[in-house]
Amino acid sequence: MISVDYTFIIVIINFILLIIVLKKLLYKRIITFLTERQDKISQDIDEAHKSKEEANQLVLEKKNELKESAIEVRNIKKLAQKEANKQVDVIIKDAHERDKKMLHETEEQLILERQKVITEIQSEIAEMVSSLSEKILQEKLDSTNDKKLIDKIVSERGNG
Repeated sequence: MISVDYTFIIVIINFILLIIVLKKLLYKRIITFLTERQDKISQDIDEAHKSKEEANQLVLEKKNELKESAIEVRNIKKLAQKEANKQVDVIIKDAHERDKKMLHETEEQLILERQKVITEIQSEIAEMVSSLSEKILQEKLDSTNDKKLIDKIVSERGNG
């Protein structure tokens, strides 16, 4: 007949009892631990996605700020260039005005010098005419002697 080994049945019963005891004592804790662990991992993944999105948003903001800064730098450069051009125009205008003023002053000095020379020449001519007239009246000579006398007086004035 069939022989049944009772030790084998006892081992199976012990195993079943062990599983039932473990289920009663540890199963809920293990399931709770695994559920909590799964929730924590899901939460960490969600936070990582949020952080990644925030980082991407921050990168976009910084790129926009960089573009705005570049535009602002270009505007400042253009403004500085306009100011420099204005200053150059003012300097050139001042230089032209000084040139005109110096030219005007030089022209006035030339006019004064010319008038002075004309006055001196007129006074010399007047003296010559006076001297010539005096000599002519003193020595009333003929026309060839008159001419020689005039040449002599002119050459004396030219040398003197």
